[in-house]
Amino acid sequence: MMYRYEIKIPISKFNEIICLNWILSLKKLKVQNESREINNIYYDTLNFESARNNLDGISSRTKYRVRWYKKNLQYSNCNVELKIKREKLNKKIIIPTNLSYLDVLNKDLFDLVKNNFNDKDVIDRNLYIQKFFPTVQNKYHRAYYSYNNIRITYDTKIYYKNLRMHSENGWNNDDLNVLEIKFNEDRLREGRELISKMPFVPKRHSKYLRGLSHTKMAVYIWITELKYFSFSIAELVKSIILISSGGLL
Repeated sequence: MMYRYEIKIPISKFNEIICLNWILSLKKLKVQNESREINNIYYDTLNFESARNNLDGISSRTKYRVRWYKKNLQYSNCNVELKIKREKLNKKIIIPTNLSYLDVLNKDLFDLVKNNFNDKDVIDRNLYIQKFFPTVQNKYHRAYYSYNNIRITYDTKIYYKNLRMHSENGWNNDDLNVLEIKFNEDRLREGRELISKMPFVPKRHSKYLRGLSHTKMAVYIWITELKYFSFSIAELVKSIILISSGGLL
C-alpha cells in the first residue's frame, strides 16, 4: 500500500447534522462501500511506549492493532495491521489470519505475524525485542464515500473497552464522531482544496489515546511518567490535556 495523507476531524454531537449535510452536498460523491461496524484491538508495551511516542510527537512510529468487521450480524476473521507513520504520511500493512477475535485474544502478537517476516514490508524491530499486550478495544460504525479519488469516512457510535484491567472492562461511549479525509501523495492539491471548503478545522486526534482516556488508563501513564522521568508540572498538564483530547495523529 502506498503512503497517504490521513486528515482527521473530530465532530461533536452538536455538529453531526452540519457534517452530514456537507458530505452529501459534494457533487460527484459516491458511496464507496456499504457501511459496517469496525472492531479493533490496540496493542502496546507494558509501559505504553506507543502512547508515549504519540504524545511526544515522534514522527516515525508504528501502531499495532488487530481489526475485524461486523456486517449483517456476521463477524469476519481478523487481520493484523501495522499502521506506519512517517512525518505526515501513513501506510497500512495488512496481515490476514483465519482467526476469530476470541482466538486472537489468546495469541501473542508476535506469533500472529512471525510467519510474515520474510515479507520485506513486515520488518519491525520492535516486534522482535518487545512484548505487546492487548490494551484497548474499540468499535464504531463507519460510512464510506469517494470524491474525486479522495476517500472520505465517517465514524459514529464509538465505544472503548479496557483490556488491561478486568475491573474496568465495560464499554465506554465517546462523545465525538470522527470524519477522515484520505488521499495519496499525488492528490495533495485536490485534498487541500477539499479540506479548505469544509465547515470544520482538522485537529490532531487518535482513537487509541481517546480509548486510554475513556477507560481510565491515562492516569496510569501519568503515574509511570512521574515515577521514571523528571517532568515539570507544565509538561505533565500538557500530557493530561493531550490524552484527554485524543492526542496526536
